[in-house]
Amino acid sequence: MNAHRRRPALEVRKAGLLDTVQDLGRPGQAAIALSRGGAMDRAAMTLANALVGNPASAAGLEITGPGPTLCVHGDAWIASVGAGHVVSWSDGQSGSGFLPVKTQRPAFVPAGSVLRWQAPQAGWRSWLAVAGGLDLPQVMDSRSAHLAAGIGPERIVAGQWLALAEGAEELARARAQCVIGPFDEAIAVRWPRWQVAGDLPRAWPLIDLPVLAGRHLQDLSDGARERLLNQTWKVSAQSNRQGLRLQGEPIETRGLPQLASEPVFFGTVQLPPGGEPVILLAEHQTTGGYPRVLEVTSAAEGLLAQAGAGSLIRFRLIGLEEADALAEHQARTLRQRLIGIEQVCRYPIT
Repeated sequence: MNAHRRRPALEVRKAGLLDTVQDLGRPGQAAIALSRGGAMDRAAMTLANALVGNPASAAGLEITGPGPTLCVHGDAWIASVGAGHVVSWSDGQSGSGFLPVKTQRPAFVPAGSVLRWQAPQAGWRSWLAVAGGLDLPQVMDSRSAHLAAGIGPERIVAGQWLALAEGAEELARARAQCVIGPFDEAIAVRWPRWQVAGDLPRAWPLIDLPVLAGRHLQDLSDGARERLLNQTWKVSAQSNRQGLRLQGEPIETRGLPQLASEPVFFGTVQLPPGGEPVILLAEHQTTGGYPRVLEVTSAAEGLLAQAGAGSLIRFRLIGLEEADALAEHQARTLRQRLIGIEQVCRYPIT
């Protein structure tokens, strides 16, 4: 083993569909044409970090669809939050079988363990946090991968070793004892009985998406607006962290004004000439020239993160007052969950 591998680390035995290192991204860089990037659902990433005692800004893994198989070198205190991923554990010994692991809560994973994320039963993305965080180099004050811009680490591949923070093993044991009580030696994965509530869409794979009118919505004909808002759109397999491409009965775009490029945002719904909408996501371009027909409310970013290929989306047009109320409810709910985590874990979130 190389010297740099003597420290605690996650070894990628098998890569998933699209696994990336993420934190809260690089806000405030639009002037240099760089979108924030970072975790697709910042609230879920924050919860995962809180469960293991990390600050919200700590780097972890964003797991998309069928996930990776990881070998844990060193004891670790982990939490997987988000989609209904089927996570299983093995002690890493030859011939040993895999046992299911509970998610939406912290878990103690002893050194040598192998963890496997299979396809989610509901939702599309999960966020894995490890006590101490992943210790990768920072680029522009972030460890996150921005694949579209080619900044930060590339997508996770088999054979890769992801270093954990110095002292991660000591943190794992100390924090595990705060939550699940003292133990002399752990030979199997352990977790508490409680869990945090999830935020998966109730009717998944159908996602009811609250949206505001975009500044070009009124440029559509009455029939085009009705087609946009009243049909159920299907998420294309051509979607990625830049945007969701939707499939459905195309909207007539002839007669729409020719536009100069203007700022766009996470959740902007653009209408290309082909008539099928595109919803911009975390790694979106910072400007665009297609009509901006809708804007997904900020409170619904987490819903977009769970939209995988084949998911169904219906737009629900709301006003600013309801959008503000949704954002306030989301912020209040997150605060309450973080307070609850600190109370039951009995360790401060650093």
